[in-house]
Amino acid sequence: MNKKIPIIVFISMILAVFSMLIPLSTPVYAEDSEPNAWAVIIGVSEYEKYDDSPGNAESAEELFQILSPIWGEEHIKLLLDSEATKANIEAAIDWLVSNTDTDDTVLFYFAGHGEERQPFIAPYDADYTWIWINWITQRTLSKWLSRLESENVVIILDACHAGRFETTLSDSGRVVLMSSQADEDSWNSQFDDKGWRGAFSYYLLEALSEFDDADSNRDYELSVEELFWYAEPETISFTTPLDTIQHPVMSDQYSGEITMLMKSIFSIEPELPPDYDILILDNEAYPSATLELIWAPGSVHDLNIPPLVDTGTGTRYVFASWSDGDTSVSRTISRGGVYTANYTTQHQLLIESAHGEPEGEGWYEAGSTTTISVVSSEGRIIRQVFTGWSGDFSGDKPTAQLIMNSPKTITANWRTDYTHLYLLIVGGVVLIGGITVGTRTLLRKRREKTVAPAPEEGITQPPSTIYCTNCGAEIEPGDAFCTKCGKTVQE
Repeated sequence: MNKKIPIIVFISMILAVFSMLIPLSTPVYAEDSEPNAWAVIIGVSEYEKYDDSPGNAESAEELFQILSPIWGEEHIKLLLDSEATKANIEAAIDWLVSNTDTDDTVLFYFAGHGEERQPFIAPYDADYTWIWINWITQRTLSKWLSRLESENVVIILDACHAGRFETTLSDSGRVVLMSSQADEDSWNSQFDDKGWRGAFSYYLLEALSEFDDADSNRDYELSVEELFWYAEPETISFTTPLDTIQHPVMSDQYSGEITMLMKSIFSIEPELPPDYDILILDNEAYPSATLELIWAPGSVHDLNIPPLVDTGTGTRYVFASWSDGDTSVSRTISRGGVYTANYTTQHQLLIESAHGEPEGEGWYEAGSTTTISVVSSEGRIIRQVFTGWSGDFSGDKPTAQLIMNSPKTITANWRTDYTHLYLLIVGGVVLIGGITVGTRTLLRKRREKTVAPAPEEGITQPPSTIYCTNCGAEIEPGDAFCTKCGKTVQE
C-alpha cells in the first residue's frame, strides 16, 4: 500500500503540469466566445528595387482608418511601403494564425505590383531583375494563408494580373476579390477627392464609406460580396476610356455572405425629451435621439432601456415593445438592423376637491377618454352642493368625460346649502309654538273644569266662603258689613 503512494503522487504531478501547459498552446483569444475580426493590410507605393506605384499605400492606410475604429486597432496589422517586406508579410500572417479562431472574420489585403509573366505579387523588397528573389508566389501566399483556422476568410488583391491567383487561393469558406483578370493590368489613377488610388480599391473604399448605397439587400449588414458588386461596375466604367478595360474578379466559396460591417440604428418612439439618456449600450448611455452605430461582424452588444421614464411634469413614458416584437427591456444585439423602442405616452389626471370623494384620478394613455365623477351633494343639515368643474376642464355635470391629450388638473367646486338648516329651525319654532299654545289651552280647560261638587241630599254642607266685592277681603258668615272696608255685604 505504501509503495503505491509515490506513484499516485507522481502521476498527479504530471497531470497538473500537463494541464498548466495546455493553455500555452491555445491562441490568445480562443477563450473569448464572441467572434472577432482581424486583418493584415498591406500597401506598397514606394519600392526598394522596383518602379513606384502611387496610391497603393494610401489605399491601404485609408482601409485601416475605416476598419480600425470598428474592428479594433489592435486587431489590424498595417504594413506600408518599407514595412511591407516579404519577411514582415509572412510574420503578419503568422500573427493572424496565432490570434484567430474558427468563427472569426479574417481579411488579407494587398495593394502593390503584380507580375504578368508569373503569378507573383511584389513586397517592398522584391527584386524586379530577379523575379524569384523576395517575390511572393501564389503557392507561397496560399501556403501561408492555409494555416488559418477561420472559416470566414476574405482575400483582396489589388495588383496587375491579380486574377492569376484565383485558382490557388480559392477554397471553402473564402471569398477572394481580385482587381483584374489574369491577363489585365490594374489601374492606379489620381482621383479628385482623394489623390492617387488603385481604381478597384477606390471603389471598394467608397462602398465601405457609403454603407447604405452598397447594402444592396438592405439587411444592414455590408458583406464582402456587396463590396464587390458595388466596385465591379464602377471599376469597369472608370477604366473603359483607358487603353485596357479592367474587369474585377470574385471567387466566392463561402456559403452565404461574409459580413464586413454591420449597422444598427436605435431610436425611441415617441422621441423623448433630449435631456434623458435612455439607451444604455454596452454600459454607455446615449440620449433618446436616433443613434446609428457600425460594428464589427459577429460582435455582440448589450442593450438596456428603462421600463418607465417619468418626466416629472405629469407626462410619463411606459415601454411597450421593440419594433421587431421583442418586449424585453434588456436584450443582446448581434445583428444589424433597425431597433425602435416603442413607448406609450401617458398623462396624469389630478382632481382637487374640498368635499366628496371624486373618482377618475390617475394615469391615462395620451388621447384616451376617461370618465370623472363626484357625488352631487354632501351632508344632511348643512349640505355641500357640487356646482361644476374648473381648471383644465369645465362642466356642470357631476359625471363627465374628457380626453387626455395632456396632463390635467381639475377642481370640483362646491357651494354651501343652508336650506335644510333653515327648514329645521322653522320647523322647530313652529313645533315649540304649537307645544306652548297647546299647553296653555290644556291648562285653561283644566281650570274651567275645577268646580265644587253639588251637595248630596241629607248631608249638611258648610257655608261657602264669601268675599267682599269691594276690597276682596274674606267676610265671615253672618257679617252684614266688611270688616276691612265697611261696605255692606250683599246677599
